[in-house]
Amino acid sequence: MRRLKKQSWQVTGYTLLETVISMSIVLAVIFIGSSLKPDTRKHQLKIAVNQIYSNLSLARFRAIRQQVPVKVTFEENFCQLSEFDSQRSFWVIKSRRFLEGVQVTANNTPVFYPQGTVSNLASIKISNERGLYLITVAITGRLKITQSN
Repeated sequence: MRRLKKQSWQVTGYTLLETVISMSIVLAVIFIGSSLKPDTRKHQLKIAVNQIYSNLSLARFRAIRQQVPVKVTFEENFCQLSEFDSQRSFWVIKSRRFLEGVQVTANNTPVFYPQGTVSNLASIKISNERGLYLITVAITGRLKITQSN
């Protein structure tokens, strides 16, 4: 004798409830991910501060190393590094960096000398809507960054 096996019908697929739960989890991950994206304006401000600090340090290093005066000027959104050519008696531009998304103002143009000192004290303000930083250049060539609220 043969026994008949009971066949059970199983539905393979997702129910509406499972689909709604899955979609809500995916949407939650997307919203969390989008809220973690970096703040580009704040990022631009920090990059500009680091570039200016780096240019000032480089100017001091080049002045000492090459035994020539080196100045850093700020024009609109540019930070420019120039060396003095004593044979031709003029400043030669060595680098020029664009500072995106910030406003830069300086009360002086610092000129670094071969002894490592600076001709003028300088205060450089770097700002945008996300903050304000101040870089001060001491007469000894020391640099200091402070953040203002």
